[in-house]
Amino acid sequence: MFKALLGLLVLLVAAPAAAQEMPAATVVLFDAVCLTCHEGECSGRMALRTERGSDGLAGHVASYAGRQDEGMVGRLKTLMSRLKTECRMPSPPVALPPGGVWEPSALAQVTLPDRQRMFVPLGRLEPGRHSVALRQDTDQRLRLQVVADTFDIVLDEEATIGPAAHRLHWTADEAGAYFLRIQGRTPIGALRMGP
Repeated sequence: MFKALLGLLVLLVAAPAAAQEMPAATVVLFDAVCLTCHEGECSGRMALRTERGSDGLAGHVASYAGRQDEGMVGRLKTLMSRLKTECRMPSPPVALPPGGVWEPSALAQVTLPDRQRMFVPLGRLEPGRHSVALRQDTDQRLRLQVVADTFDIVLDEEATIGPAAHRLHWTADEAGAYFLRIQGRTPIGALRMGP
């Protein structure tokens, strides 16, 4: 019994550390795709059975995010387990660019391979009004969501982003980490964003 408890303790301590060391691509996929449905996991509103076999889980992931290798499916399962205990949206392990200005090369690390979804960390924000400007070379209709790490969607709009800067404005009610979830119907062009 002591060995079983010790083993459980090791798993509990190792799981958050392992989740923090996830590749950016895994966290972006999890936040941009999985959490659009599974944000209710921590509240008990939903319960994906993470104990199910790899094949069943791989099929579920493939139906929403395309076919993924076994390593990616395992990492997504780890993040889902972490979500159930921490109830916080994991941040992609990427550094915020100087001055908060995201160029296309920096955004590439928070963009899914299909280039139709991005999950951009906005950093820790204090309560109050905030904004960010987006632009790209050609017009494209995008869905834009500002999401708190508590899963609260504080802004959800569709806008045409083009050469003229489009400014998003939102109010943060609580201090915490915030993210911009971007979704296009076609691959997103050379997007730039900043204060």
